[in-house]
Amino acid sequence: MGKRVVATDKELKWKKVDIPDTLDDFGGFYGLEEIDGVDVKVVNGQVQFIASEAQVKEEEESSESDFPDFDAMEQEDDGDVEEAEEEEEEEEDVAEADEPEVKQKQEQARVEQVDKGVDSEKHEDEKETPEDDLATNVFDIDVDLSDVGSGELPGWTDTVDLSMTTINGLSNLGFTEMTPIQKLSIPAALEGKDIMGKASTGSGKTLAYGIPIIEKMIKSKDNLRTNGIIFTPTRELAQQVTKHLQNVCSMLLKKSPYMILSLTGGLSIQKQERLLKYDGSARIVVATPGRFLELIEKNEELMKRFAKIDVLVLDEADRLLQDGHFDEFEKILKHLGRIRKSLKNMEYWQTLIYSATFSTDLFDKLANSSWKKKNNSKDESEMESVLKHLMTKINFKSKPMMIDANPEDKISAQIKESLIECAPLERDLYCYYFVTLYPGTTLIFCNSIESVKKLNAYLINLGINSFQIHSSMTQKNRLKNLEKFEAMASKNNHLGKPTVLIASDVAARGLDIKGIKHVVHYHLPHSADTYIHRSGRTARGDNEGVAVMICSPQEAMGPLRKLRRLLASKEQISKSTKNKKWQQTVPLLPIEIDILQQLRERSSLANDIAEHELASRSLRKDSNWLKQAADELGIDMDSDEEDKDIILAKNKNKKMNKTLDKNELKSMKAELTHLLKIPIRKDMRRSYLTGGLVNLADSLVKKRGHHNIIGHEKTDALNVLKKGKSNKKQKTK
Repeated sequence: MGKRVVATDKELKWKKVDIPDTLDDFGGFYGLEEIDGVDVKVVNGQVQFIASEAQVKEEEESSESDFPDFDAMEQEDDGDVEEAEEEEEEEEDVAEADEPEVKQKQEQARVEQVDKGVDSEKHEDEKETPEDDLATNVFDIDVDLSDVGSGELPGWTDTVDLSMTTINGLSNLGFTEMTPIQKLSIPAALEGKDIMGKASTGSGKTLAYGIPIIEKMIKSKDNLRTNGIIFTPTRELAQQVTKHLQNVCSMLLKKSPYMILSLTGGLSIQKQERLLKYDGSARIVVATPGRFLELIEKNEELMKRFAKIDVLVLDEADRLLQDGHFDEFEKILKHLGRIRKSLKNMEYWQTLIYSATFSTDLFDKLANSSWKKKNNSKDESEMESVLKHLMTKINFKSKPMMIDANPEDKISAQIKESLIECAPLERDLYCYYFVTLYPGTTLIFCNSIESVKKLNAYLINLGINSFQIHSSMTQKNRLKNLEKFEAMASKNNHLGKPTVLIASDVAARGLDIKGIKHVVHYHLPHSADTYIHRSGRTARGDNEGVAVMICSPQEAMGPLRKLRRLLASKEQISKSTKNKKWQQTVPLLPIEIDILQQLRERSSLANDIAEHELASRSLRKDSNWLKQAADELGIDMDSDEEDKDIILAKNKNKKMNKTLDKNELKSMKAELTHLLKIPIRKDMRRSYLTGGLVNLADSLVKKRGHHNIIGHEKTDALNVLKKGKSNKKQKTK
């Protein structure tokens, strides 16, 4: 028997299978080929063919291809089917049963065009880096110095000793200087100390714990061992942390693409189990507790592997303070801790804990009017009291080093806060006013999923590019909507148009969405820590941003007053009097009444149409659900029986009252389309364009001024608030 070699499918000498004339299509196969005497092995997810030298083509032969790659064609077809299913799911959230107007069609076409661009880029990336295409030598962790740029980072290297891989990754990402939390925590983490770190949102906490793990991974001699596990509270944050660390280690990923692996729910567990078996995979794991617990309870060997880690990280660890949260995480610690104690000559892993909020007072419900503080001792700081609480749940190697990068400010100084006071039913109108007057990228937070859906439909009816993410959406749909939002935002920023992302608190923690200029709190959050994390989605890194609260008079007297007091610095509290009006510590956003009045009618129409869309869709779903339940039970569903149920009848009547008949809906849509074509004018000027203080004709011809409002200068919410603050200081002098 001749020498046997490893070959690819294209290098083998395949033989054609003759198809009999009596068969039309041979069961759907065309160009069928076969080969004998070849062994097949699967190594790290990659198929290898082991054949004799005589069965392998020469170089010239193997370069030619007589038949198309049917596997690739099947993958493309599967991709199209998945994409179609995704679009159908999204249409359930946004689309209307009736035929939309021409303008809405045009806007949808623009969104789809951007979406295709995003999807095509994704397919190109997949072609460039096939999922199962692993490099042969995954054990050589050293970088190829020929690939390394000449990036010098004295801002980093003067403080800590870092590997060439990390320095090059930081240089490519443009991180030339360390942030305060990174300066304080990275040197201590590299020494192996347990750390409890607090820093404001957007201050670089991911690299503060990520770089020490990367350095340990590079120096580790055992390339099959998991060096660190990072736990995050949400799936989106886990994906973001994974991408961030992969960007720093991009050179190492050429040799092992799955070195940094994300394990979250909402995605295929079978695929994750397969990837974990690859050589050199999961050196760093970023996970949500639920999926991680599911994986280790199914596989004892996996549990033993993860028990040998060097570093355990809890990102947004303050969630552990809330009773009922992270029961899975506590089970994980018990499983891994039990195995770790049984291992000889292995000390306990290093624990790193980071968050923007470490105060038990911040978790109190704002609706609760009680002002009582927690019973902490006089000499005990907030972080020390939190540490006591954490030590009942987490086993530390030693007493953690406490690092507070911003001891005074709970909200980043780069965030300018503001308040809009309005009636409870006018929140939609003021949201529309804000995004019209201050175009840019805006993230709006709502307390309920129904509010997210309704506000999204409302803004789309008004011709604004709006996207939504909430917890009842699938993980794929959430990530897809985030990609669509980012793509549309980059396009609209050049055109001076607003782009809006509406979210529930699923997006409040840790998510780093590029270019968010404004955060709007459609509802006041339930707790102060949620407000801090929501507001922290803007002013990331060195940028500045705006956080606006839309507040009713009832909220201003209770929850808002308590929120402002909890966020106040120690100095402000010490100077305050007993009857201090804390709700007045945040400046009001100036409102231009003439512009607001012009938006009121179109806002009312868009609101009625949005309510109709949601109500009619909900009625269809309820009806389908009841019919399906009746069919499964094998009983006949009678509409009279449904009406007898008081709760079902009330809900049905409530939704029916919000629906419109076809003629009324068509009339309202036509009226709204007409109103949207009428330009908004400052001071409601309709004639004498060359008169007055502002020459409107000149501004129109030269394309100067506001994109959406004729006669209005280009304005920015950040500058408006800065001017208001400087004017207030001058008056006090």
